[in-house]
Amino acid sequence: MSELSDLYRNKKILAPMVRAGRTPLRLLCLKYGADLCYTEEIVDKKLIEATRVVNEALGTIDYRNGDEIILRLAPEEKGRCILQIGTNCGEKAAKVAQIIGDDVAGIDVNMGCPKPFSIHCGMGAALLTQTEKIINILTSLKAAARVPVTCKIRVLDNREDTIKLVKEIEKCGVSALGVHGRRRDERQPDQCRVEEIREVARTITTIPVIANGFSGEIEEFSDIEKWRSSTETSSLMIARKALSNPSIFREEGVLDKYEDIANFLELACQYDESYTMTKYVVQRILGGDQEHDPRGKATVAAGSVLEICRAFGKEEVYNKWRDERKKKQSKKRARVDDDGVYNIEVSFPLKRLKNSVGYSPTPKMVLHDYCVEMKIPKATYEVVKREDKRFVATACLGEKKYRSGIGQPNLRMAEQVAALAALHGMNIRNRLEGSWEEE
Repeated sequence: MSELSDLYRNKKILAPMVRAGRTPLRLLCLKYGADLCYTEEIVDKKLIEATRVVNEALGTIDYRNGDEIILRLAPEEKGRCILQIGTNCGEKAAKVAQIIGDDVAGIDVNMGCPKPFSIHCGMGAALLTQTEKIINILTSLKAAARVPVTCKIRVLDNREDTIKLVKEIEKCGVSALGVHGRRRDERQPDQCRVEEIREVARTITTIPVIANGFSGEIEEFSDIEKWRSSTETSSLMIARKALSNPSIFREEGVLDKYEDIANFLELACQYDESYTMTKYVVQRILGGDQEHDPRGKATVAAGSVLEICRAFGKEEVYNKWRDERKKKQSKKRARVDDDGVYNIEVSFPLKRLKNSVGYSPTPKMVLHDYCVEMKIPKATYEVVKREDKRFVATACLGEKKYRSGIGQPNLRMAEQVAALAALHGMNIRNRLEGSWEEE
């Protein structure tokens, strides 16, 4: 137990954060000086249904469902990345452990998130009053896992109940315990309950206790040790402060927010992060600058990762990593599916289509005009709704058919993306003005 617990002793940790705790931010915080990083909470069902893929173009291990990246693990975080799962079932938690193996350094169970998306299915903070279920989850997970198992809780409404719960958790053989110092119904600006975390740390002495909830008090690197010492815990994890100011982990001092953004965008481009997740993190770092700084305003208006990079003068960075991927993917760019359809993996952000209305032709318009000009039958579209509720369309032009396997949020987008695939497949992409593709 001691050897497994050592992973969590005397550590500065990036806390789990939904939408933020993905590959680029995790790597950035590790680069700055964090010792461990937690993934965003991932629901057990998503990982169970995912396919593990070795991504040769990026050098990563991806867990994906269709074109959705559930989890992307970079080689630089090997041995330092903790997977946090959302679960309400020991059997499913154990299944996740069997699937994930030792791709991560540890597995943590979310027992503290108070947000509706977590608790409505009996996960997160909903578990805090269900001791028997907690025991079942942790013992099942520990029996199946090849890596250390931990959990993260909130303090309960009654101090005695908190102590009773953590003693039961300790008996399950976990390697560490994370404690957020607010109750289920408390949020910022409610004060973090230092005394209650300290009481847990004094009670649980066989494993490290990790304090959480001090983002409002941490302004510089030295504050991390100040609050760790105040709670008498082994380690401290940071959430919101690390999102708005990732360089809080730098012992040499915090960087200007625009330097943080530049460093984040480099990693977002290198690891092909999605537009929505990239924009979310950049906006959190920008804070109020979204409203008055030209770069902030451009970020708010941006409809792609490229446009976000352009706002900060990082277009060359985007192009560099895009070209690197293209070199490695060139042989896989187009293929013929079993049904004889030419599959060309292209897509573009929904906002790009909205921005084109009334200003520039869309892929479907260009393809239609080409058919009229060449006096060939106009394209028709066959649309399929997949089990993941996303749409894939096939553009049919006589005996030739084209599609992109990248699922889309609605029928309209699916047809436009199929038309874009057809323009590529027919070597007439040059007829479509502007930059559409999201590489």
